[in-house]
Amino acid sequence: MPNHNQPASKNPAFIKYPNTWQFPGFKTEAIRLRSGQVRTQGSKLALPAKADFRGTVKIHGANITLVFRDCDNLADVTIQSRNKILSLAPGDGEDNGAGEFLTGIPFDRLAQSVFGTTKAKFKTLIIAGEFSGKDVHKGVGISKLERFFMVFNVCIDDLWRDMGRLSEVALPEYRVFNIMNYKTFKVTINLDVDTTAAERQMMEYTQEVATACPVAKALGGSGPGEGIVWTMLVPIRHHRARILGFKTKSQDFLATAYAPRARATTAPKTQEPKSIADEFVNYAVGQRRLEQGIEYMVEMGIPLKAENIKSFTRWVTNDTLREEAEQMKAVKAHPTLICVKIGNLAGDWFGKYLQQVHAEDKHSQNQSRRAVD
Repeated sequence: MPNHNQPASKNPAFIKYPNTWQFPGFKTEAIRLRSGQVRTQGSKLALPAKADFRGTVKIHGANITLVFRDCDNLADVTIQSRNKILSLAPGDGEDNGAGEFLTGIPFDRLAQSVFGTTKAKFKTLIIAGEFSGKDVHKGVGISKLERFFMVFNVCIDDLWRDMGRLSEVALPEYRVFNIMNYKTFKVTINLDVDTTAAERQMMEYTQEVATACPVAKALGGSGPGEGIVWTMLVPIRHHRARILGFKTKSQDFLATAYAPRARATTAPKTQEPKSIADEFVNYAVGQRRLEQGIEYMVEMGIPLKAENIKSFTRWVTNDTLREEAEQMKAVKAHPTLICVKIGNLAGDWFGKYLQQVHAEDKHSQNQSRRAVD
């Protein structure tokens, strides 16, 4: 059996999977790209203003990318999490159980399935997916299922491919599935006109997933889904630096995944900067974002101790600024004030989290002593 724990080179470079926009950020970026391409390439070759978008169920799990760098030896693969290369060493506990699951899967067969019966030819092949199931995450239908890996994107030499043509990239007998083999959705968006109607339609589809996850149902389970990932159906030359798409989550699911919060609105001109910043932070920094900061520290092997509070607040601040950039512009929130207030909120939350963990550990120790006595 091939040793899939060995990387394709002694010191492989980490290739970060691109972050997925929310719709406002995607819309701004797509309009900017189109405007530049119209000037340099002409309207026929530029990113179209109107296009169809395919929606696939967003899997709630741990992001895993498989990076192949040798088309003559497909058994050599570098396995990455969202933020680093995984060593998959036994007992290191850094991968949320992904290493144990992935060991023994014939990735050479998975890589070859991208090319069908023809010889695999590439400089770099990336197969991106989500590791999910029992004990990976909670709160969704798939979290009750036997663990699996769901392929959702493929990149060959810096071009993200049309997954509609790659539904065979899967190994079901190893519980390696492909998101294209489950329910999909479609919406048409024209970026040159008001997008309210399209946004409403997407949220209706997203609520459908939140009510009953199609993937969980197809795999023999039931329960809510996280949301939908939308991909712009345009020639692959447009999907070079990152995938042109975005994610949507229903308000109902957000209330489960994040602390309840009201949608922010454009700030009145007379509102004080500090008040604007307070409202924005209360809106943007929810419970789930703070929990993701803890998950990041665990993934990176950063001890959950008071002396590492800056690592936590830095991650929460950067994640908020990236995810909510468009909303921050809309309300005209002052960046410096925002960073200070996010840091204060996140720092307070982290301190309380550590106290809770300490109290729970102490309680468990007391319970163990009583059981021994």
